[in-house]
Amino acid sequence: MTVKSNEPAVRVLVVEGEGLGQGTVEGILGGAPTGKVVRVASVTQARELWRGGGFDLVVAAETRFRDVLDGIFAFVGLFSTEGVVLDTNQAPLAAGGLLRADVVGHRFVDLPWFSHSEIERARIGEAIAGAARGEASRFETNVLSAKNGVVYIDAAFAPLPGPDGTITRVVGTGVDVTVRRKAEHELRRSRELLAEAHRLARVGSWEWDVGKNQVSWSEELFRIYDLDPARHLPSYEAFLATVHPDDREHTGTVLRLAMENVSAFVYDHRIVRPDGSVRMLHTRGEVVPGADGRVCRLVGSCWDITDRWEALRRAESARAEAEAARREMENILGRVADGFVALDQDWRYRYVNESGARVMGRDPLSLIGKRMWDEFPETVGHEFQRACERAVAEQQPVHLWTHYPPWDKWFDGRIHPSPEGLSIFFTDVTEQQKAQEDLRASAEQLRALAARLSEIREEERKSIARELHDQVGQALTALKLDLEWARGQVDAGAPAETRKRLAAMEGLLDQTLDTTRRISATLRPAILDDLGLAAAIRWQAAEFTQRTGVVCETRLPDGDDPIASATALALFRVLQEALTNVARHAGAERVLIELSLEGSSAILTIGDDGRGIAPEALRRQNSLGLMGMRERALAFGGALEISAEVGRGTTVTVRVPVGPLGNE
Repeated sequence: MTVKSNEPAVRVLVVEGEGLGQGTVEGILGGAPTGKVVRVASVTQARELWRGGGFDLVVAAETRFRDVLDGIFAFVGLFSTEGVVLDTNQAPLAAGGLLRADVVGHRFVDLPWFSHSEIERARIGEAIAGAARGEASRFETNVLSAKNGVVYIDAAFAPLPGPDGTITRVVGTGVDVTVRRKAEHELRRSRELLAEAHRLARVGSWEWDVGKNQVSWSEELFRIYDLDPARHLPSYEAFLATVHPDDREHTGTVLRLAMENVSAFVYDHRIVRPDGSVRMLHTRGEVVPGADGRVCRLVGSCWDITDRWEALRRAESARAEAEAARREMENILGRVADGFVALDQDWRYRYVNESGARVMGRDPLSLIGKRMWDEFPETVGHEFQRACERAVAEQQPVHLWTHYPPWDKWFDGRIHPSPEGLSIFFTDVTEQQKAQEDLRASAEQLRALAARLSEIREEERKSIARELHDQVGQALTALKLDLEWARGQVDAGAPAETRKRLAAMEGLLDQTLDTTRRISATLRPAILDDLGLAAAIRWQAAEFTQRTGVVCETRLPDGDDPIASATALALFRVLQEALTNVARHAGAERVLIELSLEGSSAILTIGDDGRGIAPEALRRQNSLGLMGMRERALAFGGALEISAEVGRGTTVTVRVPVGPLGNE
């Protein structure tokens, strides 16, 4: 019954037991004036007086009831319909560090318990107001505890009607669920972490109650099977239906034997998803017996190992392919004529083909696993060992053509390094080496013969030039003198025809004498022997310009030539051949001739501004002129280079040792 605020006093009926004083009653009434307190000794008396009317409030002070309320851990409070605390047990007071006087007579929502949250304050106020209207409520809230900080409470508020059914008070209860809430939070977090771990590891769990034939799956297992939990009802039969047909019998056998033996089980099997894709699962489980020892439940976990399975399949396929390739390679290597050995990083034989074993005179299998340097100690310190070590150090192939003294044979070796070791191909090239040596010797003989023929030819030219100069030239000169004498004798009285013929004979004689001198100089210019190579080059350049009209410029060293006469003659002949080619083929307007000395070498360069030579023409070996120039240079230990570009002229460069002075 609600206290009537328009009356001057409130009449209270107190059921004695503990003996509430007037002050306590006033505290319960929230400070409302009390007109009269009637105390009775029993509930029966109080009930009779209450029925008679005239009282506004009944206060029970029964000691045992109070002891019970104060002894329980739950929060219990009595509120007026306006939310004023009329009474409370000891639990909330202890939790809040408050006295009863700090609480009773105050509005519940104004207490320190709700100072941390306006939202919770409003929720509590609304719940009390709802209970005053007859609406019970229950919800979880949180309050601020002086000892423990924020505490979570399972709160309930209910209306408390009087004898006539009118709601006079509101009773509220609360239970501290902080520990439970934290436990639930930790449990939820643990489940989330477990689910996340299962998801990351692709692990799903399941349980089968054999007696009830009920199967439960984890969320991850539904994901593994790509099934909707809302539409798929797990069962043993449904599980077998998802197993790949080729694995279904084996799966059923494993589970049946596990149940018969009440033992753990492990197996791999494929499943077929609704979209037709195939996944490989690894399953581990246990059989849980009941109290009677018979099978009660099966529990297990499934790992989605599809990626690993496919990787293993690819690796196995690659291994099989590699093995097939290895066998094929060994077959090929076994058929090739070249010797082949494969070594590991410790120089141990991993493979030796038949040709290699035949060359080494050993059984291939007897070499496998043995160190090459131990089996063939004579190779230690040999060029072959250095080549192998260089290939390993530089990780670059090494080509080796060498003589192996212990066997007196030549080998062509190709050494290829790899992270696994070395692969060595080798061929017995003793016959080829002998053929090359014979060919080289023959070439040297031919070159020597050519040089000798050139010397003989030069000697013949020198002899002919000397004969032309000394004999024919002198004879022609004498004949010219006789002719001049004869003209003097007959000139005065000779007929005109005779004088004309004599003049023609003198002109022809002069022309013949000039031709003789020119032929003699061409065969062996005396200037080369008398004044040296530089003077001979100047003379040849002037003669070439006079004969062809091509401007010929020379750049020659000053002073005496420290060049042997035979070398000078060879350079002069190269110059003559080069100028002949210019006159015949170049179509040039200018020619530059340079002679220089670098150390112990003489360098002669003849360059023109003509039409040049195509690269393919330079590569042809049928040009006797070019071959002759090269052979002359080679005969004196030198070399000749020709650089040309179509439309940009040609340059011939010959480099030879100056040779010992006085060499003929």
